[in-house]
Amino acid sequence: SNKTYDRSRTVTVDSSGASGWIAGDDVAVSASGLFSDKNKGTGKTVTLTSNYGGADKNNYTITNQPSTTANITAKPITVSGITAGNKVYNRLTTASVDVSGAVGWIAGDDVTVTTTGLFTDKNVGAAKTVNLSSSYAGTDLANYTITDQPSTTAEITAKPITISGLTASNKTYDRSRTVTVDSSGA
Repeated sequence: SNKTYDRSRTVTVDSSGASGWIAGDDVAVSASGLFSDKNKGTGKTVTLTSNYGGADKNNYTITNQPSTTANITAKPITVSGITAGNKVYNRLTTASVDVSGAVGWIAGDDVTVTTTGLFTDKNVGAAKTVNLSSSYAGTDLANYTITDQPSTTAEITAKPITISGLTASNKTYDRSRTVTVDSSGA
């Protein structure tokens, strides 16, 4: 039978349509099968191993059917587990992204993800949406139909700064403590 990719070569074999013996004789066949490889594809060769039973099986010299064909279709997955790091305000919307926890594909398969992230705006805030853009690689990538993780959240905290460059203007005594401050150099 056709199957969805599951990283194994095993396949379910339907022997209900097996024939070759005279109708009405008690001959039964059970078969197992292996795909030639684990990867997605159509019309893939399945090597069969058959066993026979029934009261009339000894009346026949049986030549096994050596193979058949079936399809392995891509496994649909949704990637998750990608996170973004908190950052201090820097006027940019770029976010640092960590893909080390990304999951969705079958463990052991060679699938890698590269992701970039952008905050929805540059301003300070908690639990801010970070939109993700991902690309994938690896020898097992073709075995999957991938739905990306669209976003995650992270925080932008206020940037601590120290103001400098302010200057005070000289003045003539006027009994007040007020002074004119020039902030153009700040």
